[in-house]
Amino acid sequence: MKNINYFALFGVIFFNLVLFSGVAIAVAGLLFSLWTIVVSFAVSPILLLLSNVIGLQPFSVLQTVFSVVLLFIGMALLPLAVKATRYLGALFMKYVEYNKKAIYKVPDANAI
Repeated sequence: MKNINYFALFGVIFFNLVLFSGVAIAVAGLLFSLWTIVVSFAVSPILLLLSNVIGLQPFSVLQTVFSVVLLFIGMALLPLAVKATRYLGALFMKYVEYNKKAIYKVPDANAI
């Protein structure tokens, strides 16, 4: 606890609360919406099949074609979603490490 730079600590807290939290919430929302699109597009043929089997709606070739197209779009977006998630996770971890370096004082080797 004695190696903490309190001015940097309060500065980091203020910066993270005022500026970074808005950006982080927006990016998290975009990432969540990307994953929601991928999952809903991939599940659309299954939902269409279930609704046709149960009898909630009659069979339609056009809906089936659109559902398969959505499946292919969802499968094409899956690598992008995985890559974006990994990249943003690594970026966030680097940001946390940067904040930790700013807060903790490094002992000066010449002071001894």
